[in-house]
Amino acid sequence: MLRKSLKYKMNRPFLKIGFLGLLVIGMGSVLLMVFPSKAPWMMDGFFTPIIAFEFIQSKSEVYQLFGSPGSVDQLSMIKAMDLGNRLDYIFMVLYASFLFFFSFVCAKNTGQRYYYAASFLSLVILIADAIENIQLLRITSKIIHHDFGKELFFLHWFTWIKWGGITIVFLILAPYFFKGCTYSKGIAALGISSFILYIFAYFNRSILNEFLGLSVSLMFLMMIVYSFIFRTEPEK
Repeated sequence: MLRKSLKYKMNRPFLKIGFLGLLVIGMGSVLLMVFPSKAPWMMDGFFTPIIAFEFIQSKSEVYQLFGSPGSVDQLSMIKAMDLGNRLDYIFMVLYASFLFFFSFVCAKNTGQRYYYAASFLSLVILIADAIENIQLLRITSKIIHHDFGKELFFLHWFTWIKWGGITIVFLILAPYFFKGCTYSKGIAALGISSFILYIFAYFNRSILNEFLGLSVSLMFLMMIVYSFIFRTEPEK
């Protein structure tokens, strides 16, 4: 019985990572409930306040996004954003760990060191996301004093490093997924599409940024499912 159990685990190399993925889904669901679902104003094409906040570019956009200074709506939105961004530190550790270990197992199972690059990049993503959140929290704390130009500058760069890093990880893993079944090939295609969306969104801030967020979320979901269903060939 013990031998069967060990074989079961060995035939599913991503199984433990799948359970980590469930924590990613759980924490992501918590954030969906915490972050505000609407805002007084958002840039054209945006419909998710936190996505709009991450890709904001000017002081005037910040003021419009959060509403009238000192109003109940503004204070309520700041409170929700701040709570969400503080909880996001847990989320970023979880999703970056998922990417790190998934890539690590890909490298280990295939013997191709190429995939270790994705593991390394996961650490860069974690750092970028953490610094991004520092800027977001500083902006909301300084919104009344109108002095957050430096934070906007750093927010721009670290937001794009984070999203770019995630899509590049997907791009690195694409060759691995292309070698698998139809579902696996679908993951590869979505990963490449996410990277292409990132490029277009960078040059054209619009609804493409929202599509980028949705494609990344779907990619994580598909990878988590893959972690549970993938099985290596049993030893004869």
